[in-house]
Amino acid sequence: MISTLVTLVVLKQDSCMQFSYIHPCHRRKSIALMSVSKESNITVQKTLTTSFESSTISPLDADTFVISATNHPRPVRTITIQGREGDIQHRLLPDRTYTTKNSACTYIPSTNTIVFTDQCQHTVYMCNITSGEGHVITTDEIRSPRHVCTGPDGTVFVCSAITNSIVQLSREGQVLMTHKVDMFYPSALSLSKDGTHLVVSNSHVDNFKIKLFKISS
Repeated sequence: MISTLVTLVVLKQDSCMQFSYIHPCHRRKSIALMSVSKESNITVQKTLTTSFESSTISPLDADTFVISATNHPRPVRTITIQGREGDIQHRLLPDRTYTTKNSACTYIPSTNTIVFTDQCQHTVYMCNITSGEGHVITTDEIRSPRHVCTGPDGTVFVCSAITNSIVQLSREGQVLMTHKVDMFYPSALSLSKDGTHLVVSNSHVDNFKIKLFKISS
């Protein structure tokens, strides 16, 4: 269950939030690695130059990130903190080039699974990069999926922009829960370190919001 705690105007770091931040620079071929102090001071630690534009990013391991690449024939790529690039290939991943904001991805460490969203096709792909197995999810609950993040126990939270909701999927791609978030076009979300809070923001120019939700069983 997700319940609203507060609508945030400026999000301050607290004990449950991550103190690191990785920013893919839209329309620029670079990635900024940043740190966020307890006083909410943001510092750029390192900038990586890439051969592609990026949309979203998540850690693969201590040294490597998974990235949704835009305007590139491989929609899911990797990059190390040293700047070495690679590709993620899976039989279910679409073989097409995406423009900015039309796709997003994340990595689930507990199941070695890449989760990839296709906004225009209203589809979520769950691809196990170890076994090669996976699931393709199309459902009325998910329309224009945007960002995704890992939830409790290997589940996945998906921003469903058109339905103004967050959808939780099981490891097998089944819809576990749908929660209306009282904002237009939710587009980004992140789970706290302890797995108890979810931050969601939207992409509505005239009514931008950031909300903090508490997750309970």
